[in-house]
Amino acid sequence: MIFWLAAAALAAALAVIALAANAGAYTRKAEARFPARGRFVEAEGARIHVREVGPEHGPRLLLIHGASSNLIELWGPLAEEFSPIHRVVAYDRPGMGHSTRPRRSAHTMASQALVAAEVLKQTGGPALVVAHSLGSAVALRLALDHPHLVIGLVLVAPASHPYPGKPAWWARLASTPLIGDLFTLLIPWLGPMRSAAAVANNFWPQPVPVNYLDEAAVPLIFRPAAFKASALDVCASNVEFGAQQPRYGDLLTPTVIITAEKDRIVSPKRHARALAADLPAAELVIAPDAGHMPHRLRTDLVIAAIRRVNELTAAPAEG
Repeated sequence: MIFWLAAAALAAALAVIALAANAGAYTRKAEARFPARGRFVEAEGARIHVREVGPEHGPRLLLIHGASSNLIELWGPLAEEFSPIHRVVAYDRPGMGHSTRPRRSAHTMASQALVAAEVLKQTGGPALVVAHSLGSAVALRLALDHPHLVIGLVLVAPASHPYPGKPAWWARLASTPLIGDLFTLLIPWLGPMRSAAAVANNFWPQPVPVNYLDEAAVPLIFRPAAFKASALDVCASNVEFGAQQPRYGDLLTPTVIITAEKDRIVSPKRHARALAADLPAAELVIAPDAGHMPHRLRTDLVIAAIRRVNELTAAPAEG
């Protein structure tokens, strides 16, 4: 009996070692394939990867990506369009892309907003903030806690309000102490096999654009540390939304919210439409059949929204 227990323990240990070795190799390969293209700034004890383009003293745009993503998500469809006149800044949220993660409270919206605020301070100051999905909650908290840094908001398929039920099973499992660490070692093997279906849900009801996985550097999220960071953010989101939602009525920042009629990832009724009702200075734009990805499928509407907010913030005061 003791022999079999020892053999089972040895086999388990060898399996963990093999998974860890595979995860390390995957991480090195993914980071070599999708290297950092910007510079790094220090924020909240973390090393944050920031990318910038456009005239240094032009009007500024800050791009904030959502869960399971990186700065390329919004950079791809927007940077080239606005960089001739605007200073476009994007960053990898803590623990994702090429950014490290603060050791404490990184999952809270207050901490995430502090990181965003520090990025703005170290890259030139206030900006119009464009955010997607969970990044929209960060943008809202940034505007609530650091209003002097936010000129306006464009929120794409936002996640912003408390929701019923539990977060996705993968997020709950990955964020569980110890067991989560073991589970994330499986992600470099499991993630790429399931990525096509997961991405398809984001783009539903439209097909996934050709080469999207490579263009958006999707393989970076299957590194264990990045996957766990995103899971921790997702699992904290309901409590964090509930804490800041009562403050939305105080936010007078000019805002355009863009949502589809149906979205398999974030409910437009529970989030975007509710947010439009809560914010005193918000306009709601419907992007038909754009699913959770209006910035990719209806980029024209996002571009128009950014220009609209620019117009609103540039308008002379009455009187």
